[in-house]
Amino acid sequence: MGIPKFFRWISERYPLISQLIEGDKIPEFDNLYLDMNGILHNCTHKDSDDATFRMSEDQMFIAIFSYIELLFDKVKPKQLFFMAVDGVAPRAKMNQQRSRRFRTALDAEVAVKKAIKEGTTLPKEPPFDTNAITPGTEFMSKLSKQLHYFISKKVSEDSRWQNVEVVLSGHEVPGEGEHKIMEYIRAAKTQPDYNPNTRHCLYGLDADLIMLGLLSHDPHFCLLREEVLFGPARKKPKELFHQKFYLLHHSLVREYLELEFQDIKHELKFAYDFERVLDDFILLCIFVGNDFLPNLPQLHINEGALTVMFDAYKRALPKSTTYLTDSGTINLENLRFLLKELVDFEFKLFEAENDDLLYMDSKATPNGRKQKRSALEMTPRQRMIFDSVESYLLKVRSDSSQRSLKWELPLFAVKDDLQFIETMAGKLSLDCAVLDMASGQIVSLKLDDAIDSDETDEEAEYALQRVLSQYRSAPVQEEMSSVTDKGPSERVLKKFNEWKDKYYKSKLEFSFGDDVNLTELCQNYVQGLQWVLNYYYKGVSSWSWFFKYHYAPRLSDISKGLSADMTFKLGTPFKPFEQLMGVLPDRSSQLIPISYRTLMHDLSSPILDFYPKEFDLDLNGKKQDWEAVVKIPFVDEERLLKAMQPFEKQLTPFERKRNTFGKMIKFSYDPNMNEVYASSLEDVFPDIPQNHCQISEYQFPPMGHRQYKSSLCKGVQLGAHALAGFPTLHTIPHTAGLTTRHSVNVFQQDCRREAMIVTLDDVFEELTTEQIAAKRLETKVYVGWPYIQEAMIIGISDELFSYGMMHTSTGDAETSQVIRSPMTPADLQAFDIKRAAIYTQYAKLGVDIGTVDVLAKVILLKGLKQLPNGALVKEYDWTPSLRADYAMQTILTSVINEDERYKEKPAPLIADQFPPGTRGFYLGEEAYAQPLQVLAIHGAHHADVFVAAAKPEDMTLGTVIANAEQRKVVYHASIELCRELRIPSLLLSKITASYSITKGEQDSLANIGLNLKFEGKKQKVLGYTRRTATGWEYTDKAKNLVKEYQTKFPDLFEGLKREIHTDRPSISALLGVPDKAAQKRLDEIKAWLMSAESVRMDRVPLDSEQLLPESVEEIEKILNERRENIEPAEPVTIAQVPQAALLKPSDATHKLGHQRFSLGDRIVYVKDSGNVPIASKGTVIGITTADGRRALDVVFDVTFLGGTDLGGRCSSDRGMTVECSSVVNLTTKQLLYHPPYKQSNGRGRGRDSGRGRGRGGRRGHA
Repeated sequence: MGIPKFFRWISERYPLISQLIEGDKIPEFDNLYLDMNGILHNCTHKDSDDATFRMSEDQMFIAIFSYIELLFDKVKPKQLFFMAVDGVAPRAKMNQQRSRRFRTALDAEVAVKKAIKEGTTLPKEPPFDTNAITPGTEFMSKLSKQLHYFISKKVSEDSRWQNVEVVLSGHEVPGEGEHKIMEYIRAAKTQPDYNPNTRHCLYGLDADLIMLGLLSHDPHFCLLREEVLFGPARKKPKELFHQKFYLLHHSLVREYLELEFQDIKHELKFAYDFERVLDDFILLCIFVGNDFLPNLPQLHINEGALTVMFDAYKRALPKSTTYLTDSGTINLENLRFLLKELVDFEFKLFEAENDDLLYMDSKATPNGRKQKRSALEMTPRQRMIFDSVESYLLKVRSDSSQRSLKWELPLFAVKDDLQFIETMAGKLSLDCAVLDMASGQIVSLKLDDAIDSDETDEEAEYALQRVLSQYRSAPVQEEMSSVTDKGPSERVLKKFNEWKDKYYKSKLEFSFGDDVNLTELCQNYVQGLQWVLNYYYKGVSSWSWFFKYHYAPRLSDISKGLSADMTFKLGTPFKPFEQLMGVLPDRSSQLIPISYRTLMHDLSSPILDFYPKEFDLDLNGKKQDWEAVVKIPFVDEERLLKAMQPFEKQLTPFERKRNTFGKMIKFSYDPNMNEVYASSLEDVFPDIPQNHCQISEYQFPPMGHRQYKSSLCKGVQLGAHALAGFPTLHTIPHTAGLTTRHSVNVFQQDCRREAMIVTLDDVFEELTTEQIAAKRLETKVYVGWPYIQEAMIIGISDELFSYGMMHTSTGDAETSQVIRSPMTPADLQAFDIKRAAIYTQYAKLGVDIGTVDVLAKVILLKGLKQLPNGALVKEYDWTPSLRADYAMQTILTSVINEDERYKEKPAPLIADQFPPGTRGFYLGEEAYAQPLQVLAIHGAHHADVFVAAAKPEDMTLGTVIANAEQRKVVYHASIELCRELRIPSLLLSKITASYSITKGEQDSLANIGLNLKFEGKKQKVLGYTRRTATGWEYTDKAKNLVKEYQTKFPDLFEGLKREIHTDRPSISALLGVPDKAAQKRLDEIKAWLMSAESVRMDRVPLDSEQLLPESVEEIEKILNERRENIEPAEPVTIAQVPQAALLKPSDATHKLGHQRFSLGDRIVYVKDSGNVPIASKGTVIGITTADGRRALDVVFDVTFLGGTDLGGRCSSDRGMTVECSSVVNLTTKQLLYHPPYKQSNGRGRGRDSGRGRGRGGRRGHA
């Protein structure tokens, strides 16, 4: 199923389901699963058809390692880390793989030919063939070897990897990655000790993953994926640290689906069970799209196919005797009810294409003459609805006291006319909504609040009367039924069958009247539905089964296949080379062993027809080329294997090994194991000098006689009882309903489809603002519903007053009092702006929060802070700019399950926090931030430690270079530039930003700005612009660029001065020449803009700082010289070190967050997890903000595996963006331990060093 379409559809219909991960605001997960193939493609090639792109294999492997590390560090699983690479797929999937690979190879060839034709110089190295990402290729064999090395290195050196079970199911293990993951989950759920509240996180890009997560029936399940942006292509971030991720929460998808199908709950002949409805939902989605069956004709997601399926299901299920499926098995008799409902949909498709014919047929009079068509017609029931609405409308418009009244009817009474009501409501300026009430769903109409009856002018009144007149005079016709009641006429039915006959002849080369072929097609399709469900719920039911056609049957004919044989023979999977020969085209023959290649292109090959050079592409109703049907022949398994058999003996030993199946591998930390793991890629990857990773075969938990049941586990916590971090709608009372009248905007574009709108009840409605303030000020609450986070209320306000808490101290006593202050006009204006913004923000996410009468100002919980004694206490963020306002009705005052990660903890004893053998860092003066190991404990708060004391170094080298750069780069106020360039300040502001003008007859837009500043996005271009409290400032580089632009195109600048106040002026008006000449000049302007150096410069947040490349180069040069003369650290034993002078790597997050940094500062990395080796030193060359976190761009003293070039700003493998809380600042020693002062014999104060040399201060070696 095409993920962009399905993901977008489900995200817009259920707008709250996805959460942007900001900083560490992510739920805690037990298990992390990676569907690896998405990572492999992301890290080995571009999405575009760039024929010049090249990437070496070692670069690919490093990119893959880095991405795995990024995902692990983002999620931080507690129990299991499961990586699954696609192995040999079932035959049903191989047909799609074959089509994709033929198409991919053709597109690559076309791109190369196009580049050569355009005169592009291509690199000498051959491009990477993405078809190499197929089980059995030499590339995949190399990848397995590299993954074994990488995982062993992480388990040996990274503390987080040592505490979880790490499993790799590589390409040698048959099965698709996501289904190997589901096989694990199914096996785990059958175990008697399975935790029903296991928290799963699954990374991957396929829509299948959404289905698989839902059918697990585990509500604490999330899908992790990169940020999805629709519209113009966006650049990927240069550094992975800045990659944004979303979590799609299945807990919310489940709750939305309950709302989706709530109206059938009381209409069924059998007990309602949402878990069974959820299973039926999976089948409905399979009808619309999957990887194993072709799309049903004209049933497309982006054209409302799933809505059609849902509506048909809601009509069919009340007529059925039970659900459509049972744990993945289709009830064919009940499926017949669904298919009957879908027949009507298909007939409407036919009607749409043959509208005139059907209309004339329905209007035929007894004498054969045709009636004249009317622009608006109503059925008798619709006429009654209109009369009722008209009476309501006239009443509320004539009496202002009645304006809040609503027109309401039960949904079931008008369900078939809902579209009629919504259309009429729109024309009459009425708000229309479907609401979920205690008594059931209702359709509600209400006078649009935007219309003020006192200000309605004559023109608006005339327009209303005109619409009412149209409806009053519309003819009333008896309802036509396409396929019910009397049914279509014989003439129409004949046309309907001819319409289907045309489809079958053009697509499948047999006629509609060919019952044998049509029945076989439909039976094969129904078999496919069951095969897919088996695959989803139980695993592969047949390795050899596949759908034998390029096209699916018509919806109205599927019932002909309900007699299909649903038994499947399991069989065995293809061997890797058999799959390669089955899915790869001749254009990718270099990926298979030499001995088999002649079968692809030799004229005497018995299977040459499997590998056509030319083939047809049929869009088949789709709009994008990649969606086209690739019309290549299906592979005959018997012919393929017979043709390959004689060549098998020519395989080399290495190839024979590649052609076998492997086992899943488990990687375990063993502290007693200590050996050298040789580099898997000599001269690129280092040896692992102390390998502590034990590699063994892994097997799924045994299921025995226990059967996997597709249902909720006993003891699962749902809704408001869900575990911390997993959102739910049920923490605030609400109603919900589907409507097209909404403001949903999930992907920066207005949604024009139906969406589920949630309307919140105001639980504070009965309280006065003063009562709320008295009860809630300075108390803990939870904000951001439904993605709640802890906060503290520090202010309450309404339209009249603001409330705060005042504290007074008298002696040892402190009193608190609520203070009320009147709202000033400025306060009220700010209040109105804030509440409007909050309302709009929720409306875009499909939530109607009602009138915002009370706002709460809060400070958010920042996290835990470690005190010097080791205690962890909560820390709220008092930064004024980060204080936020929330509508009171969206705030929770309590939750059932608090997040254990943010619970305060008392000070531990030093023996518990730093037992002997613990490694960490020393924060004393003698060897600040140097590595240590605890030797012995003394009492409750002191220890003897062994410190690697390095020779003191100059920590100011980077600072000196940064200061010198700052003196060289001078910024000018905009008024200075305007005076020098002799241009208006408004023109300078526009031309240095994004400046849109119109071009051509269609008034399309062109950007002629220099893009040096972005006010709305709060971004600047380094080395060119910055934003200060007094406004924008520009460097000499920016000034010279504007000057060059002005000199190059004086005619443009004269026009811009003249049209400075015109919004989006045309290029012809600006230049004063005809369109053709103006377009030619515009092309010259755009070409010059693209050549400007600033185009290639980074856009960064306004508060970001970066050193220029030449400064970084100078720092690296000095570091390289120092490295050649570095002396080894001298071990020192220090006795009686206080607990506060010790830093444990795992405590870094809570202890280091308050440090300040400047460009050029020297730092040391102190965590024992992440990409950077512990104790690595480096220099800060950039300071930025990512997801609300301050981060540092660091060039490290030495290269390391996983290091980057920071987007070309430093040497390869040497840079990394790290969190401030992962390093200690060596230049400004802000964590330096200062022992407390104490009285000394009454003769003044003296410092207690609290530390001394062990054994009389003698230096020693451990």
